[in-house]
Amino acid sequence: MTDPNLLAGRYRLLERRDHTGTSWRARDEALHRDVTISEVRLPPPGPHRDWLMGQIRAAADLRHPGVVALHDVIPASDRMWLVLESVEGRSLMQTVRAEGPLPAGRAAEVGLKVLDALTAAQGRGLRLTATPDTILLTPDGLVVLTGVAAPAPADDLRDLGAALFTAVEGHLPGTGSGIRTADGTPLASPETGFTGSGPLAPLLDGMLAENPAHRPDATSVRLALESLAPRPASSRRKPLLIAGLAVASALVVTGGVLWSMSEAPSPPPAPAASAAPYVDPGPFSKKPSVCKLFTPQQLAQLEVEKEPGEWGDGCVWGPMNSDDPASLQRHLSLNPKLYSGADEAARAFAARFAHGTRSAGSQNGRTQTAPRKAAGLGNEAFWGEVITDAYSVTVVVRINNVIVDLQYQRNAGEPTQEISRRALTAAGWAVEALTRAS
Repeated sequence: MTDPNLLAGRYRLLERRDHTGTSWRARDEALHRDVTISEVRLPPPGPHRDWLMGQIRAAADLRHPGVVALHDVIPASDRMWLVLESVEGRSLMQTVRAEGPLPAGRAAEVGLKVLDALTAAQGRGLRLTATPDTILLTPDGLVVLTGVAAPAPADDLRDLGAALFTAVEGHLPGTGSGIRTADGTPLASPETGFTGSGPLAPLLDGMLAENPAHRPDATSVRLALESLAPRPASSRRKPLLIAGLAVASALVVTGGVLWSMSEAPSPPPAPAASAAPYVDPGPFSKKPSVCKLFTPQQLAQLEVEKEPGEWGDGCVWGPMNSDDPASLQRHLSLNPKLYSGADEAARAFAARFAHGTRSAGSQNGRTQTAPRKAAGLGNEAFWGEVITDAYSVTVVVRINNVIVDLQYQRNAGEPTQEISRRALTAAGWAVEALTRAS
């Protein structure tokens, strides 16, 4: 005889897992294992129900370590119970409440794992929910998404941005009060803006932008998170990409290029940029758009793809062929910053140059050279190098009241004058195009 205390004659509900009352910790009496039962209310028959059923079928086919597995479905007339894998751990929200905000590196690591899960799900047509409540952190270091299906209009990258904001700030973006710890201590006050996000702040600004056209794509998000996430000493470092609005997440946050402390070896000299004679175009009334500055022929010479990824008001171009060996792959990124006048921009430029001069050096296998002035670019310009497994050159140019940061990178290999020459040449092309467009 069927046990009336068992769901579908098989699953024993033990306790609620969330405050909404739609998820339970349960026991599969047939297989003698713990599971999670989640109740899903079905919309009336029609397109919305068809879409939801398609999402549930896609979830059943997906097997990924970063996504909770769907074992079974129990149908009813107006709802379904989903039988899900039971994963022990705490949600990101619970972790922040218990331990406080996450360091930027740890948050970036979590973000990368969530992004892997979202990408795998999208490959099967599945939209997942990535929120502080549905991102689960396990004791053995796994990051698992427990949300089964997102609403059709949801933006999964913007949701991820909100989750990472919560991880490093201690409160949801735009909320009126911060998360409190168990003893009632507030972790952060939303009214004060960013507090603990540090190098993640530019990325989060882009991901949470109101205008979808100003948000970074998945590739740009991945590159920025990879540059911040910790890497084991024995592993090959991922390319350091200063991408769009983030500009290595250090250019914006520190007010200058990210330079290490101590002495640095003298880098090879770079040739002067080839550019038409510069004429100051006068002040810009608004921040210039930079995604269409380069011609297809120029991008081909730089060996990057023709279509950039948008990042706030900046842009990033990936390698022309991502299947090439890393030593052949190039990246390019460009980001402008508008100041109220030329004098303010000149002061900001001088402060950044002075900061870089004081801080050049090597640390933890990473070398940054002191900035050098570059003749013939804008009102004034300097450039410097970052040397890891990748080799990147950053050029900073002032054009009246706008400062433009450009980075050109080779993903592997020794420093070469080819990269510095191309970076300065690209900066010259950008200055010419901006001068014409002003």
